[in-house]
Order: sequence, then structure tokens, then C-alpha cells
Amino acid sequence: MVTALQRRGEVVADTGDGANDAPALKHADIGVAMGASGTDAAREAAVMVLLDDSFASITTAVGLGRSVHRNIRKFLIHLFSHNIAELVPILAATFAGFPLAPITAVQILAIDLGSDVLPPPALGAEPMERDVLDSPPRPRRERQFSTAVMGRVLFLGGIQALGVCTVFFWHIHASGIPYTDFTKSDPVHREAITMVQAGIVVSQFFNALAVRTDRQSVFRVGSLTNPRLLAAGCFGIGLTAAISYAPPLRAVFNTAPLAPADWAVLAAFGALLPAAEEVRKWVLRRRGTPSKGEAR
Repeated sequence: MVTALQRRGEVVADTGDGANDAPALKHADIGVAMGASGTDAAREAAVMVLLDDSFASITTAVGLGRSVHRNIRKFLIHLFSHNIAELVPILAATFAGFPLAPITAVQILAIDLGSDVLPPPALGAEPMERDVLDSPPRPRRERQFSTAVMGRVLFLGGIQALGVCTVFFWHIHASGIPYTDFTKSDPVHREAITMVQAGIVVSQFFNALAVRTDRQSVFRVGSLTNPRLLAAGCFGIGLTAAISYAPPLRAVFNTAPLAPADWAVLAAFGALLPAAEEVRKWVLRRRGTPSKGEAR
């Protein structure tokens, strides 16, 4: 029976407790032996041993495994989407003929320090979603960077890139200064690159909240169920604010203090991320079944 199911492409788990079950336990993809009442032969042949002999423990283990896999993908989406927001403004400025970079290398390092160090472990500790066992198993040959994962990376990264490009060029054009007259010490340019840095960090905070679930509404999960993620996001924003307002850090990063209205604009653009994700998740729930290659 195990061999027949494997020939059909199934991933087979087999349970047993006796010596006669050992061949099937060994041949199955996942052999599960009874730890309390099982024989030594069964336990030696198995990959997993149930210490309590409860089949409910298998369900719990499957749920935990799926949850870990989902959390890894959440981290990947969160990490790579903001790289798009760092790259696109540089390309946009180049094609627009702007002579200076919209974000510097030292600013990118500060963003990575504030937005890439603490949020990933917090996303990795995200509680198990309620629907984790509702979906069928993911394809055996599916890669971590599946079509659906890359789609979410481009989707969220595109929104972030659109926001930071908008605030940068809006600030530059509002000054009325020709492109060729800008220098690195120009106050307007310093304010514009500060808005780009702050915009990426703020949008990453909202991005972390948006990717906490694959299909469920994040409002059903609750905003306070992962306090470590909130603390990590606040640290990144606090570091960016210090770079904007503290004179010693301003001298290092060539930044400028932002007005409250600037922060409000950045927060509005950042809020587009969870709003767009809620629409995407609503569409998936309306379909009723996971899309092909979706993280499960």
C-alpha cells in the first residue's frame, strides 16, 4: 500500500507499533511509531516516535511544520520586497536624469540594521494561523521562491517603491530647482533622501503587519498578538527618527529633520500596504481554494 501510494506521487506517512510494521515504517516517507506501546523494531525503523501514542499529536506536528514553513516565507517576502523599494528609486532617478542618488549606501545600511535584523525573528515566532490545516499539502517539488511568493514580493515591493519615488520626486519638484543645480549639500536634496529612507522604514513596518497572514485578515489575528514584531518595527522607526533629528547622526548620514506633515504623508503611503494586502486576501477567500503554488 505504501509503495502504491508513492507511485501515485503521494507523500506517505505510515503508523505502526509491531515488529511486522517495521518494513512499512522504513519504506514510508514518514514512519510514525508508537513510543509507549511500540516495539523496539518499530521505533528504530520510524522517523517519528509518538511518546503519548496519540494520533492527535500527528495533526499537531503537521500544523507546526506548516506554520514554520509559512513563517519562513513571510520573512522572505518581508525581506526581499523592501529591496525593491531601495533599488527602484535609484533606477527612476537615473532614467529621469536626476544627477544625485535618492538614497545613499550608508542610509541603506541603516535601513538594513533597523528593518532586517529584528523583524525576521519576530515573524519567525508568529503564532499558528487558524486555517493552517485547511489547505491541501503543498506540491512536493515546490520551491521556497514559488510563483506566489515572488508575486507577493513584487506586489508589496512595487507599492513601497511607488510610495518612496512619489515622495522623493514630489519634494524635488516642489522646490522649483532645476535638476542640474542640485548638490549633495542642498537642504532640499537632504530632506528628499531623508524622506526616502524614512518612507522605506515606515512602509516596512506596515509590510511586516501585512505579511503576518497568507489568507486570513490581519484584523482577525489581532494587532497585539505579536508584541515582538511591534517592538522591532518601533525600533526601526526610532532609529530613523534619530538619524533625522540628532545633529551628530545628521552629519554622518547627510540627512535633514522631517516635519510632522512629512511623517503623516509617509504613514499614509505605508498604510496602502496592509490595505492592498487585505484586498488580495479577500479575493483569495472569495475563490475558496488556494491559488496554484500559494504558500500553505
